[in-house]
Amino acid sequence: MSLKKFHIFIFVLCSLLLLLSASPVFAHLMLIEPMEEDKVKVVFDDGSIARHAEVVAYDHNGEELARGDVDEEGYFRYDSEEAELLVADDGFGHRAEYVVGEETSQSLPRGPGVALVLLGFVLIAGVFHYRVKKKEAFSG
Repeated sequence: MSLKKFHIFIFVLCSLLLLLSASPVFAHLMLIEPMEEDKVKVVFDDGSIARHAEVVAYDHNGEELARGDVDEEGYFRYDSEEAELLVADDGFGHRAEYVVGEETSQSLPRGPGVALVLLGFVLIAGVFHYRVKKKEAFSG
């Protein structure tokens, strides 16, 4: 393989690695936490309040029941008798859904993201190792 083709191959491989690493694993996850029967709190996975979130409550037919922004503490009140689904959106690409009455899961699988980053470091180290060995072969 010529040096130019090798560089193109490495560029494409690194580009793919960067594209794959921009996955939701590294994103700031928005969560809807039930607090009381008719009250939820919209937060991010690090515990910070989603201050710009708008929440929409839907009934079992998908009809919109209520729409509103969270208060300064991240809370939103809704009619718990009719609401079946709550959807929060902050307008910046973060979105969360909560089916009323279901348990929420706040843990994120970090393993795949960590493995992908480590793979990237190993790939970069391999490229540099290859270049050093190739340079040593030419000079010595």
